This record gives sequence, C-alpha cells and structure tokens, in this order.
Amino acid sequence: MNWGKGLAISLIAFAAMMAAFGIASARRTESLVTEEYYTEELRYQQRIDAQGRALSLSVPVAIVAGKDRLRIQFPAELAGKAITGELHLLRPNDARADRKLSIAANEVGLFESDALELWPGRYDASLEWQCDGVTYHSAEKLVVQ
Repeated sequence: MNWGKGLAISLIAFAAMMAAFGIASARRTESLVTEEYYTEELRYQQRIDAQGRALSLSVPVAIVAGKDRLRIQFPAELAGKAITGELHLLRPNDARADRKLSIAANEVGLFESDALELWPGRYDASLEWQCDGVTYHSAEKLVVQ
C-alpha cells in the first residue's frame, strides 16, 4: 500500500467518525432546567434574601419524598400561622419527571400529599413559601427510592 491510499483511508475514517458523532449528538435531547432562564436570573437576589430568612429559622424545613408520598415539616415556631407556597421537584436528567405543587400547611406546620407518582432517582427540591407576608426559600436534594 502506498502513502496515497493510506491518506485516503485515514480521511474516509475521519469523515465517518465525524458523521457518527454528528448523528449521535443530533439524537440526544438536553432539557433546560427552566424555560424562563432570564426571568429567573433577575429574581436571583430576591431568592438569596429568602434563603437567608429560611436559614435564620430555628430548624430548617424538612422535606421527605417517597414514590407515592411527600411530607414537608415546617419549623415549630411557625405553627398556627398560614403557610402557603410552591414546591418544584426538578429531575436533572429528565424533565418529564419534573413536578410542581402548590402547598398549604396545616395548623401544626405540616403538609402531606399522597398522589405524586414520583419516579425513582434524584430530584432537586426548590420550596418557595410565604408566612405572615414574608417569603422564604429552601432548596435541597432528594433521592426517591
């Protein structure tokens, strides 16, 4: 074999490899964490302030998630107060498994839900809630078995 044939084979192999990479990347889907990226970015300082208020509470909010059950326990110092908010459960590797829930805690500061049908895996939980006109934000990572 002479150098011309070797060069031609190398170029053909390189072109085939690049075509395979192009086809593989076109088939792969990447979902964004949020479609409203720029709006969320502008609200970032408000979220930092809300996280600071949540960290100043005596105990953090406890979020426990199972396949069919979700439980959120708010600090005892807020018992008897109206607590409402929104919980976002974001699955980093599959946007189809994301969930968004409106929450309202009972008089002892507990919220429970039984009809979630979460897929097993890791979720990023983002809880934004209000109590007495003050906004709080808590975030944590959950693993559903």
